[in-house]
Amino acid sequence: MDKRRSADALIQFLNSAPTPFHSVAALARMLEDAGARRLEERDPWQLERGGLYYFIKDATMLCAFYVGTADLAKTGFHMAGAHHDSPGLRIKPNGSRLDLTFERLIVEPYGGLIARGWFDRPLGLAGRLCVRDGQSVRPVLFRIDRPLLVIPSPAIHIQRDINENAKVSYATDMLPVFGESFGTPKQFHAFLAREAGVAQQDILSYELSPFDVQGACYVGVNREFISAPRIDDAAMVHAAFDALIRAQGPYTRLAVAYDHEEVGSGSTRGARANAVWMTMERICAKLGLDSEDTWRAMASSVMFSADMAHATHPAHVGKADADHRLALNRGPVLKSAQYQSYATSSRGSALFCLLCQKRGIPYQIFTNHSDARGGGTIGAMFASAHGITTVDVGNPMLSMHAVRELCGAYDQADMIALFQAVFEEDTASMLCP
Repeated sequence: MDKRRSADALIQFLNSAPTPFHSVAALARMLEDAGARRLEERDPWQLERGGLYYFIKDATMLCAFYVGTADLAKTGFHMAGAHHDSPGLRIKPNGSRLDLTFERLIVEPYGGLIARGWFDRPLGLAGRLCVRDGQSVRPVLFRIDRPLLVIPSPAIHIQRDINENAKVSYATDMLPVFGESFGTPKQFHAFLAREAGVAQQDILSYELSPFDVQGACYVGVNREFISAPRIDDAAMVHAAFDALIRAQGPYTRLAVAYDHEEVGSGSTRGARANAVWMTMERICAKLGLDSEDTWRAMASSVMFSADMAHATHPAHVGKADADHRLALNRGPVLKSAQYQSYATSSRGSALFCLLCQKRGIPYQIFTNHSDARGGGTIGAMFASAHGITTVDVGNPMLSMHAVRELCGAYDQADMIALFQAVFEEDTASMLCP
């Protein structure tokens, strides 16, 4: 696989997807270009072996699957899951307020963002509007790519301890400046209507986020790194769906892009919902499996949960486990934690290592420093809810949850190769008892 070409494709995907709404649209285009057929949850499903299908749930969760020709009860589902939401800011329903001569947008934090990086950066605005269309509601995908907003930081002459005291208030300090006002009414909602081409009174609701208008790009003397917003975890979503489209072979395979992982996954679009379980049950039913064979299929299934991993920071080496340091551009990472924030077991670890060795994929192993707890992923949620062997993996990165993050340009191709191995190899026969 051409590693530079895979990196170019990742950059293109990240630039096309400032929000999960746009990510879903980009993934749908990828799937339809590959011949996939869209399904609706509320409609009867007509599935054929050898067919590629997808459905979208509540606009920001997408699940795609290929119906294989192999005996599903024996070979199970070959699955990959990731999330495409990222920490940032969300616009509140009333939109904006007037402060002195400024109109500023009212925001709240989403997920565990690093706040300081958002200051003094030209920001765009993207998301979705829901507008009245007669007696129904129509969604409008929304994106302003030009520099529109900025969050000005206080001068060091005003806040002398700004470099020592980085604490900020989301309610006051982090409100983006939208425009100027000298006694004029607020303009924000009228602006949304004008840009979306709808009447202001027809806007019923919205989900909107500021985003960095500087696109993803290569950095490093040999362009060996990628600097971009939303690498965590849109990069793993891109890898999973790229591999799903590339994969060959007889096995039934599935990829899912979840929303709301950064705030606990507790929604219709998150990993705690039943969308994947529903999909597996419907596929089994359409293939004529009875309840006994459906449970056999579940027992033979595997899920590779992909979320970015912490590379060892050169300025903070002591924060990493000394025996499990990670480097960029050295391959996918197997994540392990004894307190089960990662779902990986010795069974899943062995499968990961075997697949990598069989396909010649370099890999690394991560554990948290023994004196600290790390974050969690969708893997533990999925494993405990469904009883399916789940392996937590991810590519290494720096600056996780910053407005711009950093990853290795060559790791994306190796992660795609790993997912392709999950989809193509007889994983059920590789699992130890």
